[in-house]
Amino acid sequence: MDKKRTLKITHPRLRTLRDNLRNVIVKEVYKRLHELRKEIRKYPIEDAKNRIPLIREKQTLKCALDASICKCSKCTFTTSDMIHNPFDKNWYCISCYEKAHEWYKTHPHSTESRNAPNPFP
Repeated sequence: MDKKRTLKITHPRLRTLRDNLRNVIVKEVYKRLHELRKEIRKYPIEDAKNRIPLIREKQTLKCALDASICKCSKCTFTTSDMIHNPFDKNWYCISCYEKAHEWYKTHPHSTESRNAPNPFP
């Protein structure tokens, strides 16, 4: 996506369904991450041949969850309408997005370069 996108659901049943699906996905991801951590601990640190693929799978899973619409990238809230920010390719709940947007308005030179674009357009 190369445009800011807001997903709002107004129907209460659809909101409940969306929230329940997000919760199921997040719980399963955390369950799998826990299993991977236990599996990694079984191998000694010197056994990189068996540990590295598990660590990579854990990192991939964590990155996928962080980049998904299932939770806000800032507050990890799962039961809210979300806005996609194409600048950093993350999803934010509306309140976190608006707070960041206001902050960047009042701190225009807070990015590394003076001419850098506002990451929360």
